[in-house]
Amino acid sequence: MPVKHRIRNSVTREQKQRGLIQGKTPHREHNAHKVLRKWPYYRGVLIWISALALLFLSVAVFSFGVWQKDKQAIYAGIALFGAWVFMKLMFFFASKATTCPLCRANHFANSRSSKHKKAFKVFPFSYSSTAVITAALKRCVRCMHCGVTFDLTKKYRK
Repeated sequence: MPVKHRIRNSVTREQKQRGLIQGKTPHREHNAHKVLRKWPYYRGVLIWISALALLFLSVAVFSFGVWQKDKQAIYAGIALFGAWVFMKLMFFFASKATTCPLCRANHFANSRSSKHKKAFKVFPFSYSSTAVITAALKRCVRCMHCGVTFDLTKKYRK
């Protein structure tokens, strides 16, 4: 029986020169799907933003302690870094609840699976960080695995 050989990275020249934004931006139009449980998305966004603030604060306090040669500030920076690690662990567990209703993949967690051609990503961020930012600012998320847009503000029909 012959073995089929797959070409894994068949990237064309047009795909290499896409720019900073890859994929199709999520939309909040009438054909966007609604999310059944919105609170896990909001909780994940809040934990991600607080973890980002803790990271910047820990770097600032640690660098200030090194600049002033203050041991207490250095220890406080290290403690804040430990709090950042704890918040990232909390975000990891909170992101497990943000699953796509269609493909059951996590919206806020990165994976090594292949991404959909409509998956949305801004260059310096990963797919999951872009999903968190768009959930916070645009209130919609595009699944990176199946390419479907989900609206966080859509109401139930009665």
